[in-house]
Amino acid sequence: MNFEGGKQGIMIRKGMIGAVMLGAAIALGGGVTNAGWIQGTHVNTDLPGPFYITASPDGGTLFVCNQSGNSVTFVDARTQKVTGEVTVRTQPEAAAVTPDGAFLYVCNGESDSVSVVDISRKQEIKEIKVGDWPSGVKITADGKTAYVSCSGCMWNTIDVIDTGRMEKVRSIYTSNYGPRMVDISPDGKTLVAILDTVGSINRSVDFIDIASGRIMENRVIPESANLRDVVYTPDGKYVVVTYQTPKNWLPVCEAENGQVFTNNIAVVETKAGGKVARIPLDELNNYDGNPYGLAIDQKGRYLYIGVRGMHRVTILDMNKVLDIVTGNSQEELDYLRDDLGLVRDYLVARVPTGLGPSSVCLSPDGKFCYAANYFSNNVTVIRTAAD
Repeated sequence: MNFEGGKQGIMIRKGMIGAVMLGAAIALGGGVTNAGWIQGTHVNTDLPGPFYITASPDGGTLFVCNQSGNSVTFVDARTQKVTGEVTVRTQPEAAAVTPDGAFLYVCNGESDSVSVVDISRKQEIKEIKVGDWPSGVKITADGKTAYVSCSGCMWNTIDVIDTGRMEKVRSIYTSNYGPRMVDISPDGKTLVAILDTVGSINRSVDFIDIASGRIMENRVIPESANLRDVVYTPDGKYVVVTYQTPKNWLPVCEAENGQVFTNNIAVVETKAGGKVARIPLDELNNYDGNPYGLAIDQKGRYLYIGVRGMHRVTILDMNKVLDIVTGNSQEELDYLRDDLGLVRDYLVARVPTGLGPSSVCLSPDGKFCYAANYFSNNVTVIRTAAD
């Protein structure tokens, strides 16, 4: 370890990338005053439960959804200081910023609504009612439309919001229940939704034509449960999903309650009928328990995974992951899913964070990765190897 400027730094190197913990974290509550921690002064509760983090288009501001605090904390990314807080509705789970940086759309899970926050005024200006338990939101590149995934266990809609009118205008019905998170393809033509259908051992992904709202294909991830996030690769040829596989033949609902899982990502080819590669994150004696949020840099080089159960961010070399996907048949990929030595081929680093990182995001320039730590009520800052 080294100490510079009163901040703790931890250097982890493997292959071509170095990951540096800067000041350990940005504290959002709890009265932490040690070097490297900034005490939050705008948090309504002692245990806000930061669950989701995203950045403004210019990278200057971080927005942290506090699931237990029912609020969004604003953080100046340059000074790493908390600059304000906006009260929203109950249990905010995700958020997206309009491309002009003017508004933040916040999914309020328990309130079945989306809060529209005026960023400059730091104020909620409208609540939009949507389906059961909104848990994910993405906004189109032109800023005109927001897609909200409603993940209630007996719900199957992605609600569409006209951002100019700030109103829900229609719903897209998914092929099964529990659409948890969504992402938009780089060309803006396709919406992908992960369907975390409770009780199913084979959860799946819908690819939806944005123009028509029609499901083009449903792709199953065999032996999967607890789908948590999805992200497109920058070239649009793949989507990556965090998920878990039950380790035994217990009914999936019992396995979920007992947390009896192996931990994986799925790499799904977006072309019709493409491969579904199940890529292990676990080693024989080192487990990435409960992988959650995802982020990928703009060049598609590195994948960042918030590993909630092991309190770290795992970084993978995506070129090496895709070499495995392209170099093997589907049958061979199905076999490799159980190879607990495989991760050494593409693992870059496992970076310690605060407790329970549920969400990660990258700064627009790719130089920093931020992780929202649910149980320690702070944000970890990781310096990446961006050019």
